[in-house]
Amino acid sequence: MLIAGGASTAQIARTLHVSERTVKRLTAGLLRTLGVANRTEAAALAGRAGLLDPLDV
Repeated sequence: MLIAGGASTAQIARTLHVSERTVKRLTAGLLRTLGVANRTEAAALAGRAGLLDPLDV
Protein backbone atom coordinates (compact mmCIF):
# COMPACT_ATOMS: atom_id res chain seq x y z
CA MET A 1 0.00 0.00 0.00
CA LEU A 2 2.85 2.39 0.71
CA ILE A 3 4.25 2.16 -2.81
CA ALA A 4 0.82 2.28 -4.45
CA GLY A 5 -0.10 5.24 -2.28
CA GLY A 6 2.88 7.19 -3.61
CA ALA A 7 4.99 7.22 -0.45
CA SER A 8 8.60 8.24 -0.91
CA THR A 9 11.53 6.04 0.06
CA ALA A 10 12.06 8.18 3.16
CA GLN A 11 8.39 7.94 4.16
CA ILE A 12 8.39 4.17 3.74
CA ALA A 13 11.59 3.86 5.77
CA ARG A 14 10.14 5.92 8.62
CA THR A 15 6.87 3.97 8.59
CA LEU A 16 8.63 0.60 8.66
CA HIS A 17 11.46 1.72 10.98
CA VAL A 18 14.18 0.65 8.55
CA SER A 19 16.86 2.52 6.63
CA GLU A 20 16.25 4.13 3.26
CA ARG A 21 18.92 1.82 1.87
CA THR A 22 16.86 -1.19 2.99
CA VAL A 23 13.74 0.23 1.32
CA LYS A 24 15.65 0.84 -1.92
CA ARG A 25 17.11 -2.69 -1.88
CA LEU A 26 13.76 -4.35 -1.17
CA THR A 27 11.93 -2.19 -3.71
CA ALA A 28 14.47 -3.08 -6.39
CA GLY A 29 13.96 -6.77 -5.62
CA LEU A 30 10.20 -6.41 -5.75
CA LEU A 31 10.32 -4.61 -9.09
CA ARG A 32 12.66 -7.27 -10.49
CA THR A 33 10.41 -10.09 -9.24
CA LEU A 34 7.31 -8.46 -10.71
CA GLY A 35 9.10 -7.75 -14.00
CA VAL A 36 8.28 -4.04 -13.95
CA ALA A 37 10.50 -1.01 -14.44
CA ASN A 38 9.26 1.27 -11.66
CA ARG A 39 6.92 1.80 -8.72
CA THR A 40 4.16 3.15 -10.94
CA GLU A 41 4.10 -0.04 -12.99
CA ALA A 42 4.14 -2.11 -9.78
CA ALA A 43 1.13 -0.20 -8.44
CA ALA A 44 -0.72 -0.59 -11.74
CA LEU A 45 -0.01 -4.32 -11.74
CA ALA A 46 -1.31 -4.63 -8.16
CA GLY A 47 -4.46 -2.73 -9.15
CA ARG A 48 -5.10 -4.97 -12.14
CA ALA A 49 -4.60 -8.02 -9.93
CA GLY A 50 -7.26 -6.73 -7.55
CA LEU A 51 -4.81 -6.29 -4.67
CA LEU A 52 -5.69 -2.66 -3.98
CA ASP A 53 -8.78 -1.12 -2.50
CA PRO A 54 -9.43 2.01 -4.60
CA LEU A 55 -10.65 3.82 -1.49
CA ASP A 56 -7.31 3.28 0.27
CA VAL A 57 -5.01 4.51 -2.51
